[in-house]
Amino acid sequence: MPTETAVRKSLGKATSDARRWFNAASTPKDRGIYFAHGKLGDNGKGAVYAYFDKDQETLYVGQAGRAIKRRMHDELSKHKLAKWWKSWETVRFVQLEDRTDRLTLELLLILALKPKYNSKPGAREISQMFRVRLA
Repeated sequence: MPTETAVRKSLGKATSDARRWFNAASTPKDRGIYFAHGKLGDNGKGAVYAYFDKDQETLYVGQAGRAIKRRMHDELSKHKLAKWWKSWETVRFVQLEDRTDRLTLELLLILALKPKYNSKPGAREISQMFRVRLA
């Protein structure tokens, strides 16, 4: 039976692999490309995305089942009103139509990149996960 340590180790490898794959499968897009009509290259069928500041620190990781630019106008998300919105310099995204794929990659990237402004789910140290507490 796997131990909690084995689970954490496996999750650590998965997050590292997910980060490398995401970086290889995506291209940084700056604000000019993002806001230019028709230049982003998003097919609108679902994507996992990450916003970065000028130092390439991760600000926010998310997923959407539609065009990522529509998140700016989403009543539930309100990205453009978020504290980090004005400070992002680049965005990367990978288009994934399957919701389970998007949610899985989003979680792995949150664990790998530790974005400053994610709250649901929030960034977490893998070494602190799955600790069994005996009563």
